[in-house]
Amino acid sequence: MHEFLQVSIGGNRVQQWLWALGFMGGGFLAGKLCTLIFSVMVKHICRKTSSPLDDRMVEITKQPLTWLITVGGIGYGLSLLDLHDPSRLWVNRVVASLIMVVLAKGVAALFDLLISRYVPVKASGPLSKKETDMQPLLRKLSSTLIWIIAGVLILRTLGYNVSALMAGLGLGGAALALASKDTLSNCFGSITVFVDRPFAINDRIKIAGYDGVITDMGIRTSRLQTLENRTVIIPNSIFASTPIENISAAPNSKVIQTLAVQTSIGLEKIEEALVLLREIGSTLEGTDGVPSAGLTTVSGRTCLLTFTFHIAKDADYMATLNRVNLAVLRRFEEARILLG
Repeated sequence: MHEFLQVSIGGNRVQQWLWALGFMGGGFLAGKLCTLIFSVMVKHICRKTSSPLDDRMVEITKQPLTWLITVGGIGYGLSLLDLHDPSRLWVNRVVASLIMVVLAKGVAALFDLLISRYVPVKASGPLSKKETDMQPLLRKLSSTLIWIIAGVLILRTLGYNVSALMAGLGLGGAALALASKDTLSNCFGSITVFVDRPFAINDRIKIAGYDGVITDMGIRTSRLQTLENRTVIIPNSIFASTPIENISAAPNSKVIQTLAVQTSIGLEKIEEALVLLREIGSTLEGTDGVPSAGLTTVSGRTCLLTFTFHIAKDADYMATLNRVNLAVLRRFEEARILLG
């Protein structure tokens, strides 16, 4: 047996191969075992706290910790072999790159958790001053930035001259900037929205001829669901260069109607009609604010009355409008006010 272990295969003894394969194969099992012990110990400590954040952090770090120990076992197993200098150099570089990938994935998951925890997302209920729509963009930006940094570090680890690579890219910088002009303007448009906050997710807005609800906002484009239940993809650059009408931000919806009444009913009936309109606009369910009614046009046969009232923000718009119009017809008929 001893003689067999001393047999040389590929420049390494069988004993070295067995040790290397043992560390490489046992790395995953060791990672699982260490992760289990770590999670049990940390969970015991986390039970003393009332916040669920630390429990979620433990769950997130379990998988990266397993892979770190696994990759470490593979790297240590390979280090036991007698390899040529170029081969050993590339083995070390690849192992280090894998470790960076695992670390980047873990850090990205932690940042995602922290942003989800401390940056609230807009709920489906009424608007609140504490609600924000920055969470989706912050999560995407943090993940993108972490992976860019990881990519640069991996390239350096693999032996590439990042500075020279960036300088080489700089030679085509003008062409790249021209090609990516729209993408950059869309990114700056999203930043403008989150700084100025002209609207939030689930707000109804009017922009570029479209009327609908903002359902999602990304780094480059946003999704608007129109009143016809169609999805429109809007480049974020439009938000920075186009007027935006935020309908959801208004306390109520203003409605202006013009009613024609016959002049023959007399001055008293016309005055009574104005009083009835003001009463209807302030007492019916779904109305809001102070209504107004005035005699705007006088002619020989008809007089035009302008009736302005407001529909409450949380009221059913069409149902309230229907209720007001029916009340006008009913009250005018009872008062014998003839419409022209």
